[in-house]
Amino acid sequence: MIYWDNNATTPLAPEVLESMLPYLQDRFFNPSAAYGLARAIRKDIETAREQVAALLGAHPDEIIFTSGGTEATNAALSQYSKVLTLATDHPATLRTARGEAAPVLSNGVADIPEWKEALEGRDAVSFAWANHETGVIQPVRTLCATAANAGARVHVDVVQAAGKIPLNVHEYAIDYASAAAHKLHGPKGVGCLYVRRGMEFPPFITGGAQESYRRAGTENVAGIIGFGKAAELAMASAERYAELADLRALFLRALDESGINYVVNGVGATRLPHVLNMRVPGCSAESLSLLLEPAGLLCSNGSACTSSEPHPSHVLKAMGLSDSQIRESLRFSLNRYTTQEETAEAARIFISAVKKIRSVQSVNTGPVMVYR
Repeated sequence: MIYWDNNATTPLAPEVLESMLPYLQDRFFNPSAAYGLARAIRKDIETAREQVAALLGAHPDEIIFTSGGTEATNAALSQYSKVLTLATDHPATLRTARGEAAPVLSNGVADIPEWKEALEGRDAVSFAWANHETGVIQPVRTLCATAANAGARVHVDVVQAAGKIPLNVHEYAIDYASAAAHKLHGPKGVGCLYVRRGMEFPPFITGGAQESYRRAGTENVAGIIGFGKAAELAMASAERYAELADLRALFLRALDESGINYVVNGVGATRLPHVLNMRVPGCSAESLSLLLEPAGLLCSNGSACTSSEPHPSHVLKAMGLSDSQIRESLRFSLNRYTTQEETAEAARIFISAVKKIRSVQSVNTGPVMVYR
């Protein structure tokens, strides 16, 4: 199996699993207990906090562990009543913000003049550093600075960007940032919210004294330890992610050589090196996916959060694609374990699937559908 849906989730790194196992077995103690074994667990959590903070360029006391990126985003935005977002943002942002969404250009990058105009009267803004479907990277410094100058608090979703490209939240006018472990070879069910020092933050979940009274509930100790290890590994693998752009280019070069006509969504914009959102005109993504899966290539015809829903991708729609073009779009997302040999095999499988559909298409048949 070639797994190219890593924007949905990544496989757990072996080192991460190894780091977690003791906390699922012998080191099971509740970190809130008073005895020495529990205090040792609390110390281990603080080590993980330092590792995650280093990944984001933050101070450890600015990190609040959560159940994932969605909770972190909800916790940050629920404080505000007039939040400006981007039309391509993740549903966790769009469905929490009680404001409007600013438009993007056809390549998925924010329309800066429109963004600036829409800032009036907003008490907060939120946008994704890198898009979950296209990998398009936003002009973060400009978006943050203009919002801060307008008096709005700034939340940035770094779920897809963290561990893939260098981040330092202190270099920007960022008040809050959300991240998730399972996007960088860590476990599911754990993430964090960065809260800049000096920011007031009413707890989203109330109860005990966990997370310095900022997020109550017994900690997901094994998950937090795994998140810390995943963050450490991601920082050590930064150069590897930069190399994935070469593998993406290798895949597209194979398509070019085979004569496959394709269109890259988000072309012209700076994108995450491991993400490719593309379409083959006349071939539905659903039909291609149903041929790719049994051949051993797993990808997505939408984000993991929306692909099971019947309506077209709001991200691609905001970029101006028609419904038919959206239905043709596939997302490939590689990971740091992807090899050149795997990429060549993925290209072979994809080319074969396209040719199979093309072989039975004609002006009389129209689009071909494949059924399980």
